[in-house]
Amino acid sequence: MAQLGALCISNLCATKPKHKANAKVGKIISAGHQRLQDVLNLMSLQYSAGGDITFIQELYPYLLHWTEEYAESSHLYNLSSDAGGRYVWHISLGTEDYWYIALRLICLGLLTGYADQMDRIMLIIDYTEASPEGQEKDGLIERLIAPFVADRGTPPNEARRHLPYRKLIKVFNAEPEHRSALILQYLEDWYEASRREPYYDQHPQTDINEGFSFFGYWSWEAAAVTWLLGIDDTSYRDHQFYPKDLVDFARSQGKQDTTEPEIERIKVKGGEKCSKTGYWTTPAQPETRPYFNQGEILPTLPHMDWGEVYWYFDGGE
Repeated sequence: MAQLGALCISNLCATKPKHKANAKVGKIISAGHQRLQDVLNLMSLQYSAGGDITFIQELYPYLLHWTEEYAESSHLYNLSSDAGGRYVWHISLGTEDYWYIALRLICLGLLTGYADQMDRIMLIIDYTEASPEGQEKDGLIERLIAPFVADRGTPPNEARRHLPYRKLIKVFNAEPEHRSALILQYLEDWYEASRREPYYDQHPQTDINEGFSFFGYWSWEAAAVTWLLGIDDTSYRDHQFYPKDLVDFARSQGKQDTTEPEIERIKVKGGEKCSKTGYWTTPAQPETRPYFNQGEILPTLPHMDWGEVYWYFDGGE
């Protein structure tokens, strides 16, 4: 499975078009947005098919990189004359992007061991270039990322997409002994409360000729809250919408990580000076971990046909 996962990721990376420099920004944005949805759908399909969860974990850094790449293209468009001076959110929480991208991106990241990367996501969601205050905050998302992103302020008590998500805010406010019952009730109500969401009533639309694909009904947010608050899920482990295996995976990752030293998260663009001596990784070459000294120029890897390469500090040992 690990070899298959590496092959799939390699193939996904290879889809980077060589003619990107000549493409119109609007087309790049559209393709980039679709890629994010497709990768998140692939992760959902992997779980629904009973596939190895480590594949989702291995794919997630690429998803983060592609999200940042999409945001960069979106920002360039906002600066162009085509935008007419109007700035548009990269990921708008008031639209279907709330579930299609934002919520799944955050929940799957939390559950596969990337809680320390939530600040990268929130920079894109806030997009302070469009508004100094950032985007109007969402009560559920703010509570999910609060332990991992500093200085977010007091979260609101409403969710931007309302039902079903606002009901989970009660779980955070409840006494620990009442949380299991509230999650169970949330899962019982989840499907019908989701009737205005894009995944509702998806299962009858499975005719491949019509362009629909059913990738499963999963309350990723209930799983993320269960993991985050350490809730006993005994009463709802077998609920049809609860991805229990992913929660078990998240909990096992947490146990493994407790003895590991925390690594300072530093990101540097290829072609710029290395800011800290040690080992560095990049999604453009996932199998390598080269060592650089402070002041060295980090490689741009033009032969990889990846586009802009970013390096991430991975410790000194």
